[in-house]
Amino acid sequence: MKLQRVHTTADVRALGVCLLLLAAPFAAVPPLVAQASGATASGIRDPNGHPFRTPVGSPLEPVHRLALLRATRDSLRDGIALADIGDRLGFWIRRDPDGEVEYAGAIHGGAFSRFDLGGPDQALIEVHYRIGVLLRGRFGAVAARAELYHLSSHLGDEFLVDTGTRPISTSREGLELMLQGSPASGLTLYGGPGLLLRATPDFEPLSLRAGAAWDSEPGAPVRFHASVDYFGWAELEWKPAIAAELGAGLARGTRVGLLLGFGPSRAEQFFRQSERLIGLSVSHVR
Repeated sequence: MKLQRVHTTADVRALGVCLLLLAAPFAAVPPLVAQASGATASGIRDPNGHPFRTPVGSPLEPVHRLALLRATRDSLRDGIALADIGDRLGFWIRRDPDGEVEYAGAIHGGAFSRFDLGGPDQALIEVHYRIGVLLRGRFGAVAARAELYHLSSHLGDEFLVDTGTRPISTSREGLELMLQGSPASGLTLYGGPGLLLRATPDFEPLSLRAGAAWDSEPGAPVRFHASVDYFGWAELEWKPAIAAELGAGLARGTRVGLLLGFGPSRAEQFFRQSERLIGLSVSHVR
């Protein structure tokens, strides 16, 4: 395995995009469009009325998330914290006069951090960045999303010094295509293939992501949710990385729940290690 190269320019760009996306909710810009009518499309539009609802339960999606977890690897058990920041900014949308077809463009990005709660200073273990350009569309009751993304990861300096771990490079660019539908009220299904266009070092290019999410009916005093997400990658011999969540909503776009995970690590620097996660998560998505 090659040593990780320093991608300073890419990191600065990634941080800049993340800050831009974090500022987007506070910008005094009117919504691009009003929420369109149509019960068949309600489950595959995001709260801003754009096609393809963000799969909040997927660890790959840039959202705001704070989680306190117990991580188990072989016989080791560690207390960790996940601190993720991520958002998306829609910049273009177009609908046909009948409202059956619509297209939208967006960018999204996020930083996914993992901290060691067992150490004296809760040091940063790993951080990785994902930046993507999205083309989203809806065709009747089916939504689709194409994402061209860049991903890179780095280990924390204190973690490197304390453990002597040799970092690996997971810098790569890829294309992911997903379809999404809502066969029943509150239920959303999604899935599709991914293809790496460039990776350092060379990785197997094919991957697959799929999942399901359920939300209770709007207007209830308490809204409940449940989700499960699968990610498989040829590089890891298609070992399933599973993330699941069960919980309740606190406010518009904010929810708290029990988070479970098993399979290859969601930390990019340790993706060849298997782990089990359990703990509490608070997340927010616009």
